[in-house]
Amino acid sequence: MDNVAQLCEQLGSDDQTKAFQARRGLWVLIAAAGAPGKESDRAVLASALAGQLIARNEPNEEQKKKKETPGFKLNAKARNQIALLLADVAGDPEIPALIEALSDFDVRESARFALARTPSAAATAALAETAQKAVGVEYRVGVIGSLGRRSGNIAVDALKQVANDTGVEVRLVAAESLAEQPDAAGDDVIAKIGKDLGATSPRAAKRTSIARLQLAATLAKAGQKDAARGIFQSVASDGADDAQKNAAKTALTQLG
Repeated sequence: MDNVAQLCEQLGSDDQTKAFQARRGLWVLIAAAGAPGKESDRAVLASALAGQLIARNEPNEEQKKKKETPGFKLNAKARNQIALLLADVAGDPEIPALIEALSDFDVRESARFALARTPSAAATAALAETAQKAVGVEYRVGVIGSLGRRSGNIAVDALKQVANDTGVEVRLVAAESLAEQPDAAGDDVIAKIGKDLGATSPRAAKRTSIARLQLAATLAKAGQKDAARGIFQSVASDGADDAQKNAAKTALTQLG
């Protein structure tokens, strides 16, 4: 798709009009590819965008000699826009390109957004690995939040791993993300975070108590009423704030 390559290059233009026109042109292509019966067009477009996302310059003689990887062909502005566009068309074949983009500090947030919008096991696995290995608290919090909206063992296991992190905010977000998973074993993890952090941080204690209430609600909705009842009873009798205790008691009454 020569037209896609040209439009992608224009995305990085300093001329705002030209960049806007390129973005609009690509959106037109994405909209057309999203029509019923256009699955093959969608796949071709997604592949072309992924190729542009990670396209690199031809290595010069010095780079060849030192076996160095040349820089990206397009600037960060263009690649960020491409990653955001991929959020609407990417499938499993595009996951490797998005994973490569995660290693680029200038583009990784847009790549994370695209992975979060891609409903595949490969995307979940990429988010799980990134949640555990990436650097930067704010970025990791975003990745963990994305992972919390996925389901399955890969997501749950990764959330339990990051729940043991040294970063306070990382652990708290892991607790809140585990609360969205219908996994009763998550309560022990969340409760431990509350115990570890709550003694010196009333804010952390409150957030973990609320997370336990959310987990119980998640379990009840999934049909695991006995597990939910146990968590509600625990919160109602532990050192939680009155607001959380009352919420737990009300939930027990409603649960029956």
